[in-house]
Amino acid sequence: MANNRSIAFLCHPYHRGGVTRWMADAAIAYADKGYTVYFATLEPTITFFSGEGRETMLQLLTRTNNSVIAGSIKVGREFEFGAPEYLEYIYKKTLLATVPQGVPVILSDDKSVWAAAVSLHQTYPIVGVLHADENAYYELTRKYHKLTDILVSVSARVQRTVKERYPDVPADKLFVIPCGVHLPPVNQRSHKEDTLQLIYVGRVNDYQKRSGDLLKIAASLREKNISFNLNIIGDGAAYKTNLENQFKQAGLNDSVTFRGWLSQTEVKDYLQKADVMILPSDFEGMPIAMMEGLASGCGFVGTRVSGIEDYENDALAQDCFRVYEIGDILDAVIKIQQVAAIPLAARHKAARQLAESQFSMDNCLTNYDKAIATIKPRAYSVGSASISPIAVLKSRVMAMARAMKVKRSR
Repeated sequence: MANNRSIAFLCHPYHRGGVTRWMADAAIAYADKGYTVYFATLEPTITFFSGEGRETMLQLLTRTNNSVIAGSIKVGREFEFGAPEYLEYIYKKTLLATVPQGVPVILSDDKSVWAAAVSLHQTYPIVGVLHADENAYYELTRKYHKLTDILVSVSARVQRTVKERYPDVPADKLFVIPCGVHLPPVNQRSHKEDTLQLIYVGRVNDYQKRSGDLLKIAASLREKNISFNLNIIGDGAAYKTNLENQFKQAGLNDSVTFRGWLSQTEVKDYLQKADVMILPSDFEGMPIAMMEGLASGCGFVGTRVSGIEDYENDALAQDCFRVYEIGDILDAVIKIQQVAAIPLAARHKAARQLAESQFSMDNCLTNYDKAIATIKPRAYSVGSASISPIAVLKSRVMAMARAMKVKRSR
């Protein structure tokens, strides 16, 4: 291995949410600890349709002064809509141009990133991260576990599922490490407001996030004559617009505000003013939103899914944390009332302590260091990236056709 104070990340070009937020924060935190940190990503020459309203990873990394060595290749529509073989080739080129051989590489959740990285497993130690209890991650495990050096699951359920589905994966290759978050000072409110302050942070969709349950929860609170304000933070294109209209039709728009995609600083401000965060998800990995909410002193109510369920019985959960079964709106409202009834100071203290004990970035990186240290030493060789001119041409033609189709549909 190059040296035990070097680490690298390979990531898709746009900030998509919790996974990319953690990758950028982890890279900067490693650099702050004195590591040599490489971050291989891509630089869009034109705003991707899928990236509208979002920061690129390069923008995210350069918003603060840090010593992360960011490397990128400029890409346009030919990449956004290109064939898998072409995407893999570009990621390989970026990785090889940015990261010296032998440096451990932590992968994002993009399947082309995984395909590119494992094809260079003779050049780098590969760290695959399974960020959610979702078939896409288990499929990555099935295809690539023999070419990764270690596999990190973000929750106990994810690791348990990997063991059940793929018993041939060596146990000493599997680790459970929740993502970490920074724990900045929190401005604690001195008094509790009469109106219950609720917050949701995440993608606004039905798949995975089950955001439509927020409407049902809001309606149930109104039926109980509970005064509340609900801030919904996140984007969701057409689904978000439709859900916003449903809130209006239900006469609930005076109690609900859709904030859209906000910066991390703006989200933190809303979290510090909230009493309870709600996550009604169908499935998760280890929600970064949950971690950041608790770190801000916010109480939490969420479904019994991967990650969330791991802390239901923590000693600190009694004063800040409740779990309910997926879709059980009645119990969700009861749990929200329970958390809201906890004295503000006690709730704030317990939430912050839970975050400090379980989700600090320092703990996260320490555990990654321990896991990476178990990778067996081996010789690493110089890698290469190549693709046939015919494959490039086919990919470009495909990309042009796909881009035109998207343009016509907008």
